[in-house]
Amino acid sequence: MRFFEAALMVIIKVNAQLSPSYRKLHSAVLVEKKLYIFGGFGELNLSPENETNYNKNPDDRFFYLDVSTSFDTSNLPWRPIPDNVNNLPLGSLASIVTGGVAAGIGGVKNETIFFFNNEKDNTTSPVHSYNSPNNVWNTQSFSGVRPIGRNQMRVVTDYSGKTYLLTGFDFTVQGVKRSDGLFVCDTINLNCAIKDASVFSRLGYGVTLLPNGNLVYMGGGDRTYIPVSNGFDLIFLYDPIKDRWDSKITTGNIPPKDVGITTVLGLNGDKIILFGGFNGDNNNLYVLDTTSFEWYVPKVRGKGPVFKRGEHCANVIGKYMVVTFGSNGVVSSKYKDSGESDVLLLDISNDSEYVWTNSFDPTLPATKSASPEQLSSNPKTNTSVIVGCVVGVILLIGIISIVAFLIIKRRKNVKKAIPTPGGTDGIPSNAGIPSEQELSSRRKNVI
Repeated sequence: MRFFEAALMVIIKVNAQLSPSYRKLHSAVLVEKKLYIFGGFGELNLSPENETNYNKNPDDRFFYLDVSTSFDTSNLPWRPIPDNVNNLPLGSLASIVTGGVAAGIGGVKNETIFFFNNEKDNTTSPVHSYNSPNNVWNTQSFSGVRPIGRNQMRVVTDYSGKTYLLTGFDFTVQGVKRSDGLFVCDTINLNCAIKDASVFSRLGYGVTLLPNGNLVYMGGGDRTYIPVSNGFDLIFLYDPIKDRWDSKITTGNIPPKDVGITTVLGLNGDKIILFGGFNGDNNNLYVLDTTSFEWYVPKVRGKGPVFKRGEHCANVIGKYMVVTFGSNGVVSSKYKDSGESDVLLLDISNDSEYVWTNSFDPTLPATKSASPEQLSSNPKTNTSVIVGCVVGVILLIGIISIVAFLIIKRRKNVKKAIPTPGGTDGIPSNAGIPSEQELSSRRKNVI
């Protein structure tokens, strides 16, 4: 009986739903069917006392949204992480007071979250990691430069496991003071380098990974968080292969300058969806067509958010853009006071018309243009692609072999048909193969 009661308590604890506190400037990372939420804060006064109070509840610092099941935004499946109270290394992660951390997906199988500390907490390790399947925390040692992460930096991971962290603050790396930089951290080979990013030194920006591997940066503000005037008129692309920055002038219905925004890639891979912010108009959504670099306001139905949100997170999960938390100003959380959920769902499966919805269904078709995070949500995806490629290569080799065999065989037959010099068949050695017309004429003469 005691064993049954203990087992029941464990099941209840694992499946228990949380009621997370309001927050902004947090991290949201999708691993498999779990959307992990880390950090964030809800008060303006970032004092050590507030930091201590935040850390008193580890399950409110690090938890996840279960996206393996259907749910309604009025009853969100927040889940605690097993043994989180004992395992979460809050003392080793940079404090909110000093700027917090930046977190992104990485590792060989895209199932590990990497946490990058800021440079002000030099007593801590630069990088920590959390392996989701094994529920294990590790301290990571990266060769190269010391990476810097803050909660105002957007982390994006490419298809080779490299994370990109763009900073807009002054910082010092290995005794060298810099005013800007792009940290490129290889989460598989565990090394980090810094690239020049003087063309785009901002905070609260949006960054999107395109299918071709390029990164698109836009919007945001300067180091004082004042929005850049041409943040969406002029966007910047970074090519990791060539280590080269390029700029594009956009047209159309250009969004007003803003900061604290998010951008995600549309399902077809040719649209960038811009959401939220603090400034500008009351429109929450804009779309950039990456084939023409033209902005437009998408057609949307359904009941959307009443208040504009900034310093939130947005992830593409299945056919939805999933927005988590955020604020309506410096510390405002009016959306909660109005009864809105901490999670917003936008169905982006149809470019002709997006739909705000309260229901999430994980059984609906997966995305057409998968990001590294989305690939990690279905471990069979990479295997299927590899198997398909192998089968395709084998078939191609087989076809080439058959064609080569037929060509060689045909050449051998041709050689047999052409007499060699000194032949005794009565045909001159320089004569060609007779045509069908010549053969027909010879037959008539014989007759």
